[in-house]
Amino acid sequence: MQSNGQRRTTSSGNKNRHVRYDRILAVLVVLILLIVLLVKCCSSCASSGNDKEGKVTTATTAVTQEPATEDYSNVVYLSPSNQTDNLFDVGDTNEAEVCRILAQKTAAILEQSGLTVMIADENASIQEKTAMGNNNLAAYVAIHTNAGVGVGTDCYYNSSSEASQRLAQAVYDPVAQLTPTDDRGLFDGAQSGSDSYVYEIGENQSPCCLIEVEFHDGPNVATWILNNEDNIAMAIATGICNYLQLPAPTGSAGTVTTVSGEDTVSSAVTTSLNAVQDQLSEGN
Repeated sequence: MQSNGQRRTTSSGNKNRHVRYDRILAVLVVLILLIVLLVKCCSSCASSGNDKEGKVTTATTAVTQEPATEDYSNVVYLSPSNQTDNLFDVGDTNEAEVCRILAQKTAAILEQSGLTVMIADENASIQEKTAMGNNNLAAYVAIHTNAGVGVGTDCYYNSSSEASQRLAQAVYDPVAQLTPTDDRGLFDGAQSGSDSYVYEIGENQSPCCLIEVEFHDGPNVATWILNNEDNIAMAIATGICNYLQLPAPTGSAGTVTTVSGEDTVSSAVTTSLNAVQDQLSEGN
């Protein structure tokens, strides 16, 4: 009885030990599975992190590659009149055609002085041209000829801008000195509702002015304008250079010369002016 009991005890002990190994094995399997899952999770997280980092880098690169805002701070913008219905008294031409020629000749002289010049497209509306003033231009100069009862040159400026008034004075002075009649001075073109209000000036954010080069509807002065396009362009270019504190232009378009930094008119032009004044006096 006792020996059988011992055998039973021994047999029971071996069975218990066998069960414990199974449990240890099961635990090891579970641990291995957990380790595998953790490794997979870490790999997935790393991959996800790399993807996010790649997206950020791509986005940053995209922003970097966007074109920078164009800088117009060194640009002179010329806005010739587009009034094709304002006919010259002589020459079978009109204000828009003549003022575009003046703008092109002025631009050529300024470019010889190293300036960057833009001329408004002939189909641009007054709103589109004026909107260029939102770009912090170096100078915005509108070029016109006048009409109505009168003679002489005048120039319009924006009274809210001291730079606009300086530009207007700088452009007006050499043009007024060149023209053959008594000139009319500067006018504030920014006072809405007034007779002198000019949209192109009043709504302009850059240093700006509008020069009215004489009256085109009188035969004597209209003829003078057509005969002196080079000289007028030189006078306008000289005024712009004076405003920008640059040396006076030395281009070949015209006979305006410079003495001690101030504009003078050559003797040939003076003779032409005297002749026009005589004609005007005879007309009166």
